[in-house]
Amino acid sequence: MSGAGVFDRQMLEVALSEIETVRRTLPEDVLSALAQEVVQRVAVNLRASLAADFIFSSQDVESLCAALLSDDPHAAVGLFEKAHSDGYSYDALCLSYLAVAAQRLGERWENDQTSFYRVTVAAGRIYAILRILRLGRATATPDLRRSAIFASVPGENHTLGITIAADLARDRGWDIELFVGLSHDELVQTLEQRQPSLIGLSASGKRSLPALTKLIVALRISHPDTHILVCGQIAASTAGLVGVTGADAAAQDFSGAIAQMERLLEIGTGHFALDRRA
Repeated sequence: MSGAGVFDRQMLEVALSEIETVRRTLPEDVLSALAQEVVQRVAVNLRASLAADFIFSSQDVESLCAALLSDDPHAAVGLFEKAHSDGYSYDALCLSYLAVAAQRLGERWENDQTSFYRVTVAAGRIYAILRILRLGRATATPDLRRSAIFASVPGENHTLGITIAADLARDRGWDIELFVGLSHDELVQTLEQRQPSLIGLSASGKRSLPALTKLIVALRISHPDTHILVCGQIAASTAGLVGVTGADAAAQDFSGAIAQMERLLEIGTGHFALDRRA
């Protein structure tokens, strides 16, 4: 087998520890939104077209499910380390191993075989693993043009601010495509048809956190190489926003957003590192 890419055990352990800490701070509605989106979105990405050599056995997947549901946040690390040493590719790890596990966890949740609490634990770990695995992907040369997509988080009624921000960014030489008023599925489907280098999401306050979290999870899975910037009052009202959602950066006002956009443009493919300043 070939094409396994890079695997960093320490970084994966750190990410899993961080997601445990973050998860304990989230209200139940945010946990539910995150868990549902991770379980459903990852399972949908399941690909039966992978070569037979890259398909994991049913027992392998059961072992992963047990690790994801266990009390040990690092239980799954050894499984991924072994799979990587065996030569499994990013596609196999994400689209066969994790996807089948997510599918089974979703079925257990629906059938009341696994509790809501345990599923949120497992979903958070799946999300953390996905965010680390994408570092080892073979990626194309990034599109570093000054272009971005701005979108309001589904359910947001205050869209004047992001409309003005789009015009101001255009005045500063950015090519901005703006989407407002779309539902979650409509927005995700629309963005799946594009390959933006940067997506700016506008949210007004804490009440938007469940929808924002759900949207970023979906975009992280469908656009693993895209920078995600969160803008608006939610950046001031929610401590640790970047770590909570998986966004790359956050900014409360337009000047801060432009500065973050310029920074993300400069660092190119190195955008995974969490911006602790946000």
